[in-house]
Amino acid sequence: MYAGINSRQGYGQGATHFERIRDEQVLHGDDVLGPFRDEAEWELAKWMIKNVGHGQAENLLKLPIIANRAKPSFSNKREFLERVDQLPVGVRWNCVDLEITGDEPDLEKDSTGTTKRVEKAELWYRNPLECVEELIGNPAFQDVMKYSPERLYNDERGESQMINEMWTGSWWWDIQNQLPGGATVAPLIISSDKTHLSNFRGDNSAWPVYLTIGNIEKETRRRVSSNATVLLGYLPIPKFDCFTKESRSLAKYRLFHSCMEIIMSHFIDAGTNGKNMVCADGLIRNVWPIFAAYVADYPEQCLVACCMENRCPGCLVDPSERGNHICGIQKRDQDEVLFLLRRKQEGYQDIAYKSQGLRAIYTPFWSVLPHANIFKSFTPDLLHQLHKGVFKDHLVKWCVEIIGKDEVDARFRSLPSHPGLRHFKNGISHVSQWTGAEHKEMEKVFLGLVATDAHVEIVKAIRSLIDFIYYASLQSHSSQTLLALRTALDDFHAHKQIFIKLNGREQDHFNIPKLHSLDHYEDLIRLFNTESPERLHIDYAKNAYRASNRKDYIKQMTCWLGRQEAVDQFTLYLEWAMNRTTPPTCSFLAERGSNFIPHSFDVFGLWKQIVFKLPYIPEVGSRHTSNIVRAVGPKAEPPLSSHRGRHSPSEPATTSAK
Repeated sequence: MYAGINSRQGYGQGATHFERIRDEQVLHGDDVLGPFRDEAEWELAKWMIKNVGHGQAENLLKLPIIANRAKPSFSNKREFLERVDQLPVGVRWNCVDLEITGDEPDLEKDSTGTTKRVEKAELWYRNPLECVEELIGNPAFQDVMKYSPERLYNDERGESQMINEMWTGSWWWDIQNQLPGGATVAPLIISSDKTHLSNFRGDNSAWPVYLTIGNIEKETRRRVSSNATVLLGYLPIPKFDCFTKESRSLAKYRLFHSCMEIIMSHFIDAGTNGKNMVCADGLIRNVWPIFAAYVADYPEQCLVACCMENRCPGCLVDPSERGNHICGIQKRDQDEVLFLLRRKQEGYQDIAYKSQGLRAIYTPFWSVLPHANIFKSFTPDLLHQLHKGVFKDHLVKWCVEIIGKDEVDARFRSLPSHPGLRHFKNGISHVSQWTGAEHKEMEKVFLGLVATDAHVEIVKAIRSLIDFIYYASLQSHSSQTLLALRTALDDFHAHKQIFIKLNGREQDHFNIPKLHSLDHYEDLIRLFNTESPERLHIDYAKNAYRASNRKDYIKQMTCWLGRQEAVDQFTLYLEWAMNRTTPPTCSFLAERGSNFIPHSFDVFGLWKQIVFKLPYIPEVGSRHTSNIVRAVGPKAEPPLSSHRGRHSPSEPATTSAK
């Protein structure tokens, strides 16, 4: 059963991003392949930009097999990059120079200590509103894009609701009811992940910020190759040497919010009044980009929420009660938090400010965003909270302490091979770094391995927690699965004390932030049920850094990423262009039995041969039922002669039929 809002309402028809690219090519008389000679040369260029570093591109192009046989139109790296730079580009990068004034005196400039030390930094970012326009207007997402909320039910009476995408959650409906008629919501999903770039030399790091929209189905958003999540910017990571050790931490938090406010302020007007945008289906809609969700690990969630890391960023649970699974805890109120932060800025010492564990950050970046509620925006983080957090760092550790490291390894080694199951032939105790896939493989067999001679309470606790992990990982939820999710969490908390009794956990409490975060999963799934890619930082940070010379690397990373995105977008454009057809010509050819499908970018010289099937005449036979039309390139006109109106033997006719 389905209930929703009409998403076909628009304000006319407009040219999509790909149509504008083609219009520019037609205007300038360019081929559909742009600066590349033919499809083979384009495939070579695409392979090089994805697989060959700048240092090796020159050597590759000078190889005899490339220079003498392939003979591309670019003979060196400079010409090759010039071709790539001629491709249509996406949203351009901006750089904002920041000057950070600390509280340490600059005695070199002023011996009195009045002048404070200053540190300079750079904020690299792209206009996020233009990024939203590019995403919502990308024809590649036309079949996976939604423009209005929906309600799905598993039964005819509408009692069992199904939540499988962001537009089926309650958040979109709540926001839609606050906006005027005809408004199209673009739910903004922001994520950030501070990442180390170099492990063995230097301390180079990057702090990328990503953007996607909830209009695109989550299966597409999860694929990095779909380019449905775009890199929004790189936050600066200065050394903060101009601050004392006591104030350095708070200065970092304030800089984060200042930079995010610079980026997100572009949404204020559009989120208040809407903006007409051409969507992927070609319709012009009044789009309202509204901040919906923030994807981050626990420390960054606390940073965004302006709270201490021993507090929950979403509710007011006491730090000593986080592991007690208390229902009905009051959620943080955004207006109240802003009031307390402003009072702290003005010098007041409110009891509520301290009891809520807030940090003196005013104003936070989310305070200026219309219709935003930051404390309802933190989405479940399955990788860090469940697989790496509660399961690997806690549950597995407790069980190993109770059973013994050698015994656990022996059980993993003795596990017989079976299709679909990972065989840990060396056990698990010697592995220092685990991937998310390895955690999931361990979860498949962990209960069976631990259950042998185990206390019944341990078996029940492990089973309930693994059940919770599997329920939380479902792509589609219903009222029944959410009830099962809640029941599994209740069962775990009912049996968890066994780990303390058997000395599996040293502490006598379960005040674990990641364990407490599970209490919010059901509500958050009902709001959003959204996911983000897990390996964005590999493509947008680590690979980009490796392509630089390690000096001024952020600027080089943006240039490298710009070329990567240009090639990716042009690939999608060519797929779109190849699938476009000219209906009248198609109908004409189809009526005559031709299998040839022309495209809108074709010219007559591209059609090497078209065959028309003539009516079958028994007296003539089947050999002569094909009418062949051949095409040749244009020739220079011959000089005037007495043979006007004829073709010389060396000049074939433009078309011939037989």
